[in-house]
Amino acid sequence: MAMKTLKLLIAAFMLIAGQVTAAEQERWYSEDQVTQGEQLFRQNCASCHGQNAEATPNWKKTDANGNYPPPPLNGTAHAWHHDLNLLRRTIREGGAKLGGQMPGFEGKLDAAQIDSVIAFFQSKWPDDIYQRWAGRFESSDLPSLNDIVVAAKRPLTKLLRQRIGNAKIDDVEETSIEDVWQVQIGNRYIYLLDDGKYALMGDLVNLQSGRNLTEQSRRVTAVETMAAFSDEDLVIFAAKGESKATLNVFTDTSCPYCQKLHSEIDKLQEAGITVRYLPYPRGGSSGPGYQHLKSVWCAEDRNLAMTEAKNQQFDGLPAGDCVAAATIDRGYRAGNEIGISGTPALLKSNGEKIEGYRPYQELIPQLLQ
Repeated sequence: MAMKTLKLLIAAFMLIAGQVTAAEQERWYSEDQVTQGEQLFRQNCASCHGQNAEATPNWKKTDANGNYPPPPLNGTAHAWHHDLNLLRRTIREGGAKLGGQMPGFEGKLDAAQIDSVIAFFQSKWPDDIYQRWAGRFESSDLPSLNDIVVAAKRPLTKLLRQRIGNAKIDDVEETSIEDVWQVQIGNRYIYLLDDGKYALMGDLVNLQSGRNLTEQSRRVTAVETMAAFSDEDLVIFAAKGESKATLNVFTDTSCPYCQKLHSEIDKLQEAGITVRYLPYPRGGSSGPGYQHLKSVWCAEDRNLAMTEAKNQQFDGLPAGDCVAAATIDRGYRAGNEIGISGTPALLKSNGEKIEGYRPYQELIPQLLQ
């Protein structure tokens, strides 16, 4: 009897999660989308990214204004580090959030046309690059822009808002499960059923494919949050030679394990890893590292100041009263928004979180895999 019940439960979950077909193992787009996307790409994108998404040979070098040229989209640059939703949003809203200069195409390209443009340049990706991308982001489960429904269009959050008062409720999004909706409240994800009458709190997992759909959403939010910080906002220790991976670190100068990670930063740089430091004072403005982080961000040489502060050498640090000191509070808020609760908090470029300190011997393979 117990075995029969278990089988029924598994069958029910599989039905809810959706059957995995052979098509899901292939690329998500059709040949018709590629054909349409080629025309749209060459009309709107090729002048910057090249006729075949190859960009220019010197795209890694900055121009006279210190800006990087548009990168290739044919799989040889970092476009495959971004999930489908972020690619769509970048085309729609422009590249400013990711530190670029690309204009937005909202109002010029509709959702289907944006998907076709992506289909065209992804068709240039070699199979191994596409599979690495698909393995990271499980693109077949992500909704298109036409599927996204904001809370104002449906009464899904009415009862929820009555229960939680004035807490910030983000837009409601339709999941891949019929009549199940996802809403983000702070750094938590809640699933609404029966037009918002019921709420489930926790991770939504497709048991058949093993995909954690909630974790996908967390990563998208983390990528967008980190992309809101330009390089000028941060303390960056660049890779030595070619940059093979990026590690984002929410850090505090008073944190012992932050200090330990920083003592190994040269090992990461030598392995081709760029480290981007975002400030996260434990305890906020009353935390032990708050003022020292402000001093680091006000220093003329932030890298040197960060090293001195991590070594508890504060005598040479400037007063933390410059305009850039506001980044400390901004970093603290950003960390809270994505669920950072301690330091160091490590995040890969795709938003995946690595919990706590990891020695460089363990960390480097995780970042380069």
